[in-house]
Amino acid sequence: MVKIFTFFAVLLFSFSFSQEIKLSKSAKKFEKEGVSYKLSEYKTQFTNPVAKNYIQEGRTYRTIANIMGFSGGLLIGAGLPNALTQEKSAINYNPYTGNFTKVKTSKPGWTLVGVSIGVVAVAIPLAVIGKNKVKKGVETENKFVPKAQYYQFDFTGEGLALTYNF
Repeated sequence: MVKIFTFFAVLLFSFSFSQEIKLSKSAKKFEKEGVSYKLSEYKTQFTNPVAKNYIQEGRTYRTIANIMGFSGGLLIGAGLPNALTQEKSAINYNPYTGNFTKVKTSKPGWTLVGVSIGVVAVAIPLAVIGKNKVKKGVETENKFVPKAQYYQFDFTGEGLALTYNF
């Protein structure tokens, strides 16, 4: 009974220390075998081609979201001061009639702010989709079992042994 319990304890112990990849909370770094890597190094560390594809798509979505978010924030910064300042007006003199006319010029401030808020609103879901794709890629890689892991019966001088190679 003790030998069976010991066998299952060793078996459980070997599965608990399998080579699992852990993703950071920001999804910009991952850890494999105690070593921290940047997400850009996934091509050398991942073996599953499906997981590599998910991470590549996720990185693409996040790059597009970063570009759109930056440009939207830049446009908000450019449009808000323009929108909050007073409208300019000019007085024109018509020499033929002798009349003065007051002309107000419109400023594109609020239009620019509205468009830029729309750009930022589109960038947020793209960033979330990218992060989810990266997470799915890591989960797929963790489910992928390489062919190098196997059990083997060995005969020692004392008796029979079961080894687990990974």
